[in-house]
Amino acid sequence: MPQQHTDAVIIGAGMGGMCAAARLVAAGLKVTVLEKSPYLGGRCSHRDRDGFTVTTGAIMIPMGSDSTIRQAFDVVDVEMDMVETTGRMRYRLDHGDYDLPETGGGLLGMITFAMEGDDEAARELFGHFRQAIGVAAPDEQQTMRDWLDSHTKSHAVKGLFQGFCAALMGTNLHEIPAAEFFRFLRHSSHGSRFGLAARGNGSLMEALGAAVEQRGGEIQRRSAVRKILVQDGRAVGVEVHQSGGVSEVLKADYVLSNTGPRMTMALTGEEQLFDGPYRKQLEAAPHDAPIIHYSFVCDEPLMDDLDGSLVFGNTRNLIYLEIPSLISPGLAPPGQYLHTAYGAPSDAATSNLKEEAAHTLDELESNFPGMLERSRFLVKARHSGRSPGMHRWAGFMMPVKTPVANLLNIGDGATSPGTIGTEGAASSAKVAVEHILNQSNSTR
Repeated sequence: MPQQHTDAVIIGAGMGGMCAAARLVAAGLKVTVLEKSPYLGGRCSHRDRDGFTVTTGAIMIPMGSDSTIRQAFDVVDVEMDMVETTGRMRYRLDHGDYDLPETGGGLLGMITFAMEGDDEAARELFGHFRQAIGVAAPDEQQTMRDWLDSHTKSHAVKGLFQGFCAALMGTNLHEIPAAEFFRFLRHSSHGSRFGLAARGNGSLMEALGAAVEQRGGEIQRRSAVRKILVQDGRAVGVEVHQSGGVSEVLKADYVLSNTGPRMTMALTGEEQLFDGPYRKQLEAAPHDAPIIHYSFVCDEPLMDDLDGSLVFGNTRNLIYLEIPSLISPGLAPPGQYLHTAYGAPSDAATSNLKEEAAHTLDELESNFPGMLERSRFLVKARHSGRSPGMHRWAGFMMPVKTPVANLLNIGDGATSPGTIGTEGAASSAKVAVEHILNQSNSTR
């Protein structure tokens, strides 16, 4: 079997894998990215459907200077082709819709709106939020639902933050540690900027991939890793099978896995090496975060003034709606309007995903009567199993370092505290690359 050698091999070209590749080639390392599909980006990609550019998952992508995504693009001099949507958030409750103000003060405004003008109660609850963000962080064992229960009886407030948690963090109030929720608020409150990829997520990631290759990195598509090679407790490379039926061994000083912590362990074939605290942590919270995804087309937009995102706090499963072609018209043919909606199971660990996907459609119809009749669906998907919305729940992430030396987790199963989604995946890449560079410098 042919053998080659590289400084670092990256399994998977999702956001974590591509950001790690960019940072490594910028540091002068030889890098090979192995991707089993023809596409870059994983859940941050797109597919062309009848002239429509349909996301594979990600919608809002961080783009500010403090974003680890933006920093990965910057180190290889790639401009992010984005349409900014910062602040264009609308929240729907039973009694109406609330638009975040462009001038700021959104959290207090959201709470006040949910409490239907009870300013005194809203300010009191807002004060508890400020304390939890700042000096009085909740206990790690307390869920966000428990925290809210201890501070308010308002069902509308709880519905508001249920929608917020499910849409932005991937799981429900009763599944998110309150401490992690407030870490996220703290992390996202410092001038964060978001946007929609103007020509689709896939174009964004292809631009990053081209820059990686221009700097000497190699990206092999349709290349499936069959095994992570381990010798004497150290990762030394991978066995890869390519589309033409050719298998080869790729030796590497470091292996970075964007496949999720559980799959990373399985690929080694030596799971006993993970026994102890790491295995206990992995199995204590083994749940991925499933997501329900619908993309559909209408001759008219469901909301002609929605130039950002609508988060639902009046539903059980439906959590999010965006009309991408209102933001970037090139994503759909003229006169057609592409919509993307997401749902989440009411319990990420045990729910019947098929039933809750059907209920998500029912809730779309109840919020927009007649939409099912006038819509043409391009995607009806339930992301779970090996390709979930996230490989781990927020607040239950695994570390980047594994018990196998030089084998590192990257991606949405090993995000940094207070980060989520694509930003979290990119943050894990930053941590992994910093570890590699520090270790390399210490051995010189």
